[in-house]
Amino acid sequence: MAGARGRRVGIAALLALLSVVLLLALAPAAPGAVRLAGVSLLWWYAGVAVPVASTVLATILLLTRDAP
Repeated sequence: MAGARGRRVGIAALLALLSVVLLLALAPAAPGAVRLAGVSLLWWYAGVAVPVASTVLATILLLTRDAP
């Protein structure tokens, strides 16, 4: 049962990472348009932070799935 619960938590975390992209894009006052190093915050989040975080999370979930 613990493995199934961990997968559900992992899937929820991945969906939360993706939902923040929508919030940054659609929120009032355009927080995703704030510039960092000449590039918008939305681009940094969707282009760098989400892929790195989701890769790390998926790797952790796959490694813990095989552990006894």
